[in-house]
Amino acid sequence: MKLERGLEIKKTICGEGEKAVTLDAAFSLVMAFITVINQNAIMDHLFFSKYNIARYIILFMVYTVLFYVTTRIIWAVYKDKGKEAAICEKRLPRLKLALIMLAAWLPYLLVFLPGVANYDTVNQVNDLFDGVGPVPFGFIEGQKTVNVFLNAHHPIVPTFIFSAFIAIGTLLGSATLGFLIYVICQMAAGAFLISGILCDIYENAKTDKGRKLIKLVRLFYMFMPFIPMYMICMLKNTMHSLLFILLIYVLYRYFTGRDEKPAGSFALLFLIEIMLCVTLNTGIFVVIFTAIGILFLKDKNRIKILLVSLGCAVVWFIVFPKVIYPAMNIFPGGKQELYGTLFQQTARLIRDKEEDITDEDKEIINAVLDYDRIKKDFTFNVTDPVKDTYRIDCTKEDMNAYLKMWIRQGIKHPVVYFRATLSICGYFFAPGVGIQIFSDIPKAKGIFGEIHSLVPNRFGEKAAELYFQITIMPVIKWIFQTVLYAFWIPVYLFYILVIRDKAEDEEGKKRPELIVLLPLFVTVLFLVVSPMNYSRYALCLIFASPLVVALLGPLYKRS
Repeated sequence: MKLERGLEIKKTICGEGEKAVTLDAAFSLVMAFITVINQNAIMDHLFFSKYNIARYIILFMVYTVLFYVTTRIIWAVYKDKGKEAAICEKRLPRLKLALIMLAAWLPYLLVFLPGVANYDTVNQVNDLFDGVGPVPFGFIEGQKTVNVFLNAHHPIVPTFIFSAFIAIGTLLGSATLGFLIYVICQMAAGAFLISGILCDIYENAKTDKGRKLIKLVRLFYMFMPFIPMYMICMLKNTMHSLLFILLIYVLYRYFTGRDEKPAGSFALLFLIEIMLCVTLNTGIFVVIFTAIGILFLKDKNRIKILLVSLGCAVVWFIVFPKVIYPAMNIFPGGKQELYGTLFQQTARLIRDKEEDITDEDKEIINAVLDYDRIKKDFTFNVTDPVKDTYRIDCTKEDMNAYLKMWIRQGIKHPVVYFRATLSICGYFFAPGVGIQIFSDIPKAKGIFGEIHSLVPNRFGEKAAELYFQITIMPVIKWIFQTVLYAFWIPVYLFYILVIRDKAEDEEGKKRPELIVLLPLFVTVLFLVVSPMNYSRYALCLIFASPLVVALLGPLYKRS
């Protein structure tokens, strides 16, 4: 009996034989290569000299072993489903559990009362309250400017929402009070959303092991410091991340047969998706690519879901820029955001290979960007200094000429382009950077100058310092790494559930709910073109990845 049990365990750990071992080894090699290349890009900008190549070869071998062992362990745990769980005859006390999660976050609010913010939020709110201002942000001295009501450099819907709360607070006698009301509402919405989802999937989990995993995920959301720190932050990325989680869960319920229509009705699905689009500029791509992915599933409503997503595209690409912006005197934002990575690659080309740039190419670049300013202000890890030199009066012909030049130079100097890109996004695809947080309300003029801390600043400073010390502690630091949530968890979910499990559960049924992985990977792709290496650009993944583990890891009762 013991021998049979031992053979069964060995079979579980080793998978289905040599093919499985080879597959796991190949996956581990690819993951190790991605990690080492990105670490090299961060530290040495893709230069492999004889002095450092040995170090990276050793790192590659170490990471290969670590990824392989991790893969085998995760696969063994995933395949060993555990004992069947007793059916939950009563619904969990959802209100109580949500309030407990909210209470776990409350100490952070008390330490940083009335909450925290970043400079983007300050610019958004002040821009609205100022009434008329020059655009774009970061324009270079001497350039033409345009006076408008608002700049859509940041999505205007979060701007109006933030400003509405602050205006309410002002009417009640304090802008700080309005800020606090917003933060409390955001915390409550987040606690009820996340806790409610976890309650729902807990009640439908088929195994005790699955329920233990869900409990662990609940503890993660309650006690991992960066979750409440972003929940007390007035920030468009936090608002967008909660909507991102909601969309994933709506799709999950629908494709597991819990709902006849996504979100109960297509109108509600449209509302969720359009809010996802208008709270962050990349939201529309999450919506569109997810709908395209659903087209490949044999689903009766796939065309309707696509039409809802196309409706969002019409609103975002036509109604906003052609109707709403002109009617409200809103500047649509410069092209520098769309082409930020391309501009950074050109700037790196100027720095590394200026001798290969002809006088004609220099003129082409200078028609779109300030060539001399680029040489002076270029930095490796952020695109803003280059984007800030964008000439808002450049013509369509100027931009077309630039794009042709960009392609031509990219063919000649692909390594330079990779250096420019990976020096920024490498922090999302390799370990080395803990999840950053905001720990104060930036000092500013305008309406935001009236918002101030309600507790001594030293409390927040000490708490932020403690957080930083925790994120660099041996072993513990690994659960604070951005790469864990931004890349490793999504990739492992895809590998284990799609490639290794062939998208089938143990009963041989297809798992269409795996479509929820697609929004994660669309977001991962956009990390490649991030303007800087700050964790907030991966906040959707930081918030959603642990929840998707709880959604897809255990087995659930199907409708």
